[in-house]
Amino acid sequence: MSTSNCSFKDRCVSILCCKFCKQVLSSRGMKAVLLADTEIDLFSTDIPPTNGNTVGYHVIVPCCSCLLSCNNGHFWMFHSQSVYGINRLDSTGINFLLWGNLPEIEENTDEDLLDIPTEECIR
Repeated sequence: MSTSNCSFKDRCVSILCCKFCKQVLSSRGMKAVLLADTEIDLFSTDIPPTNGNTVGYHVIVPCCSCLLSCNNGHFWMFHSQSVYGINRLDSTGINFLLWGNLPEIEENTDEDLLDIPTEECIR
């Protein structure tokens, strides 16, 4: 990931939800744009989400130009037509939580928050 000319530590952390079923997809989301066309708004996350709907895609092997550009290192991308984001609050409950203040690994993973039966995940 190229970090020399860009930083995402001041960006708000979002809770990402499916527009169709309202299910929480990730508690570690970020507003983003498609690097190949910055007119296209997306959301992204750094950990795998869980959902039965097609709401985005997973970048398995990013191209060299994307890796060399200003990117946030997220490989799970969501279409803004399918997902909405709600800015998370920090521990004070007053200020927005920023990526620079978000721990690398949280005690509660998104899977814990979703509480989805195993049968729903196996499709």
